[in-house]
Amino acid sequence: MKIVIVGGGKLAYYLIKTLKPSRHNITLIEQVIDTSSRIASDFEEVSVYNGDGTNIQVLEEVGCHDADFFVAVTGKDENNLVACEIAKLKFNARVTVARVNNPKNSEIFGRLGIDKVFSGTQLLADIIEQEIDYAGMRIVFDIPNTTKSIVEFELAPNSAAVGKTLSEFTFPGLSKVVMLTRADGTVEMPSGSLLMQACDMILLVCDEREYNQVWKTLVHHERSSKEKPANPLAKERV
Repeated sequence: MKIVIVGGGKLAYYLIKTLKPSRHNITLIEQVIDTSSRIASDFEEVSVYNGDGTNIQVLEEVGCHDADFFVAVTGKDENNLVACEIAKLKFNARVTVARVNNPKNSEIFGRLGIDKVFSGTQLLADIIEQEIDYAGMRIVFDIPNTTKSIVEFELAPNSAAVGKTLSEFTFPGLSKVVMLTRADGTVEMPSGSLLMQACDMILLVCDEREYNQVWKTLVHHERSSKEKPANPLAKERV
């Protein structure tokens, strides 16, 4: 597999190390000569070039044509964008991947045709957001381009849903049960006649505006003052 990487910082260094150069045809372009020299010394099987990865002539000289992956991970978002656009439009790169240092740039990168965009800041924020502040309930999956998610929780013994079928119980908003797992591990697929039992593990599709109501009616149960969790906070989206 042909992989071209622009930028020779720590991210590129450990990316090369993880990809194992012996298994791929990896080319790296870096402007700082000391950095490119160090990578060339540490990875003998990697083709390392000292130059500007946003320069068409440089990309031509290092053989960027028809790269399977063109990855731009410099410290400047504008350079990553330009490099990926040139690779896509001029050199027919199959997949372009750009690092964004400012998460707010992610959307514009996507609109401008970059195939894959990632932000270390956003990845960390997403990890934290997956564990939302409602004790006993967590986000399993955010549905792309919507405000809906799949959440997982154990049905509280004193919930009004216990002993009712899916068709009998009124779920918050337009929430829908995706799957239900009994305490003994038996998996049940949703149907109107499915009876909910205490301690069932439920996967539910709901809107982020319904988190609080889902938590109150299906998950939360009274505890002693020492055990009560902090007040739940709705997840904010930037």
